[in-house]
Amino acid sequence: MQRLSNVPVRITGTRKSRTPRIARSLMVGACLLIAAPCLPSFPPLLFPAVHAELLDHIVAAVNNEAITESELAQAVALNVRFGRPGMDRKNIESETLEGLITRCLLVQEARRLKFIGVSEQETSGEIEKLKQRFGSDSAFSDFMKEHDLSLTELARMLGEQLLAQKFIKKKIVPFVRITRESAQSYFDAHRSEFPGRQFADVQKNIIARLTDDKIGQQLDQYVAELRSRADIRINPS
Repeated sequence: MQRLSNVPVRITGTRKSRTPRIARSLMVGACLLIAAPCLPSFPPLLFPAVHAELLDHIVAAVNNEAITESELAQAVALNVRFGRPGMDRKNIESETLEGLITRCLLVQEARRLKFIGVSEQETSGEIEKLKQRFGSDSAFSDFMKEHDLSLTELARMLGEQLLAQKFIKKKIVPFVRITRESAQSYFDAHRSEFPGRQFADVQKNIIARLTDDKIGQQLDQYVAELRSRADIRINPS
């Protein structure tokens, strides 16, 4: 994301929008929702043309960092390719923007607290995983060219995505605990989901399910907190 420091960005309105769920916002799968990279700003007097371009293509700002139209388009293209089949494009665009905002907030907080980082080796590993999803090097290369996406830009995107995921694992996951009693209560209340099964047979699965749900709830609350303190502006389309 381009930083907005010293840039007279004209974005009208401020919206504290709905917090996306963890499955939509951060996990590679149903929706990729890759965060756009945070890049340094250019001095306004030295690069007026660059700033004019930024003013034309800023779609949102999060605490003085901008999400540009081209960055959003690249993330949307990835979500269209790997997202839920048949999903309306407008919904994809909306959810992608929400995901970028959430990702930006988490990355900003991770960098502020400075207790987690991402190595070049880890980022390279994420690029290789994404390449495999394309099925071939040529398909990956064609996609990158079609959407004017460089390896450097992709590395920044995937690096920030991984940073957000690692931050959640460090900040939220260790504090989520599901007791045996909670799992038993769920089993007793949903016996129809487990026909012919005993609690001991499904205890681990239930605990895993409840843990995922609890992490999602805690993440929603945490991101809502970040949003309540953040300056989030969305440029109406």
